[in-house]
Amino acid sequence: MADWNERYLGDDYAFGTEPNEFVLSVAHHLPRKGKALDLATGEGRNGIFLAQHGLEAEGVDMSEVGLAKAARLAAEKGVSFVTRVADITAMAIPEAHYQVIASVFCHFPEPQRSDLARRIIEGLAPGGYFVGVYYHPEQVMLGTGGPSDPERLGTLREMVDTFEGLEWIVVEHVRREVREGSRHQGMSSLVHLLGRKPQEA
Repeated sequence: MADWNERYLGDDYAFGTEPNEFVLSVAHHLPRKGKALDLATGEGRNGIFLAQHGLEAEGVDMSEVGLAKAARLAAEKGVSFVTRVADITAMAIPEAHYQVIASVFCHFPEPQRSDLARRIIEGLAPGGYFVGVYYHPEQVMLGTGGPSDPERLGTLREMVDTFEGLEWIVVEHVRREVREGSRHQGMSSLVHLLGRKPQEA
């Protein structure tokens, strides 16, 4: 947590103030009302975008510094955005509660990854959407952002298998230039996921 607090010090936003490009590109699939959860929200850019989209959005992160900046950004953009300090690997996610759960650049090794995926799926209401953006293992060689430990990263197949049970709308591995603040700059290898929890029979 101390490392992330240090990373978010200063007036600039480490990853910018605009939503991730994939989150923006799939927004037309997402509902415009209901509850949303943004995991590892950091300085809030993606969760605040979900609030602007019309959702009752909450962001969780371990960094108090990042969340303070998220609250300031939400005020500047004129939206309500609830923030909460939490350890994502241990926090409870209420079952069938959220219409949208987003996880953007939130990387864990196994078994934490699969455990979190299970809790995410359980936390989605029937018909709810999961939006995931992750670095692919080859990102370590590119060195333009993300963890240096490949154990924290998964291939497209591994990530799809981790979130088994969702109905997939977008599943892709892409390589593209990323320009997000000062921390994500340059050619990057990304896994994009958009899935929907099946409606109850």
